[in-house]
Amino acid sequence: MPTLNLKSLNIQNFATFENQEVTFDSKFNAIVGETGSGKSLILDALQLIFGSRADRKIVRRETQFASIEATFTAAGSEIESFFDQLGFPFEGGEIVVKRLIYATGKSKSYLNYQSCSLGTLVHFSRRFVDLVGQFENQKLLSEDYQMVLLDRYSTNGDRLSHYYSLYEEISKKRIQIEELKQAQLKREQREDYLRFQLSEIEILGPSIEDEKANQAKKDLILNSEQRKEIFSSALNSISEGDHGSALGLVGKAINALERNLSLVTPELLEKLHNAGQALEEVSFDLSKELDNEFEEQDLENIIDRLDTYQKLKRKFGGSTEQLLSAYTQLKKELSQLIQADSFIAELEAELKDLIVMAWEAANQLSSVRHTHSSELSREITNSVRELKMDGASVCISIEKTDKLGPKGADKISFMAETNHGEGFFKVKDTASGGELSRILLSVRRILSSTDSISVFLFDEIDAGIGGETAVCTGSALKSVSACSQVIAITHLPQIAYFADKLINVTKHLVTLDNKKRTLSRIDEIDEITKKTEFIKGMTPIEV
Repeated sequence: MPTLNLKSLNIQNFATFENQEVTFDSKFNAIVGETGSGKSLILDALQLIFGSRADRKIVRRETQFASIEATFTAAGSEIESFFDQLGFPFEGGEIVVKRLIYATGKSKSYLNYQSCSLGTLVHFSRRFVDLVGQFENQKLLSEDYQMVLLDRYSTNGDRLSHYYSLYEEISKKRIQIEELKQAQLKREQREDYLRFQLSEIEILGPSIEDEKANQAKKDLILNSEQRKEIFSSALNSISEGDHGSALGLVGKAINALERNLSLVTPELLEKLHNAGQALEEVSFDLSKELDNEFEEQDLENIIDRLDTYQKLKRKFGGSTEQLLSAYTQLKKELSQLIQADSFIAELEAELKDLIVMAWEAANQLSSVRHTHSSELSREITNSVRELKMDGASVCISIEKTDKLGPKGADKISFMAETNHGEGFFKVKDTASGGELSRILLSVRRILSSTDSISVFLFDEIDAGIGGETAVCTGSALKSVSACSQVIAITHLPQIAYFADKLINVTKHLVTLDNKKRTLSRIDEIDEITKKTEFIKGMTPIEV
């Protein structure tokens, strides 16, 4: 499986932290410390790394900005592909996320040394990180979220994608049909409008070539006087001048040579005749051009046509190409309106086929969910009992509906019997906060070996528990860390005992520049200290 672990977190000018760095183990990390020491600030910093919005109040007083930088180790082609597609590739097996929060309230985000949006960080964190705290406990009350958990367990990813693509296509098809039906109600009015627009264009009969030809003809007419003057001068030089015209001089040359044929080659004489003939043809063409008189009406017609081009271009997009494109679209819409009844019938037939396929896909999803719901129910029940919810049972209820939704046609409920023989009720109606935490931990414990989540953050997982229950909770967190990195904030030594790494947060009152300031400090607790300091007072059964 692909792996992504939080390697280190550097915190500067963040609330009571001035400049602290904490490194994490790839397994189970427990963050401990007295109430108010600042251990929850580490989780707050991580939430900023994962895309939550920043409050400028967290910037340490008398500093300009707070900085939080997290480094992750990553391995696996799936992770590389994810970041490549995201547009933030990484090198050397490390992913770096940085947030800067300014005292002014502005903030900046960076992913792999590139500026990024908070949405990008959220997208990354949702893919690889799971935060389990009071808010997540509330999510467990949502039947939509319960469905997500069951589908994860059932490895329904591909089946869900296939179903959802059909569901989306059905939604689009229904909208298209409804729009056409609404258009039908106004069809006559719309038809009149389309026909008028089309007639305007058809009267002109536009083409790119026609517009260019008319523009050229306009330029020709407007320059006709200058053209006549040039052509007359040329014609005079060739044929209409006195003895100095080109044709006259060539004629004299021919006569002179013909009087002395014995001294001239036939080829030379032929060339001279050809030159005279060519000049006569040019003279004829020039005379013909001079005879072409443009009527004033011709110019008016051309200008009117070009004005119509400009008017229609402004109306339909600004160019002749866009005008022609608009004409094609208008004709297509008119054709659809004329054929609306048959087109709607075709769409409705397609919709019917899509619904049949979607129901087949939904039934497959439902079948797989039913198969795995009993297995997941049994596993959660066993797990919560190990967490000292003696006599408790969890049952996943699946009810088939007659309506397709985004996730199929099933309605799901996590049902719990917290006391044996008292009956099953929805977890939102019967479970306490501590019981919800243990049910959620059980689910995470079961899913951690197959889920894509690589980092689990547990906040207040020990709320309302102690003794043997805390020991069992610590053991459960340890089991989750076998497949994923676990970072838990706890105040119970029974849970901290199971950690591969202990991170202790302490708070100190210091004097800086003759002022009393509060500083939080992060220290790692070695194995010997963990065993001598954090097991004090624990009975043998607890350890």
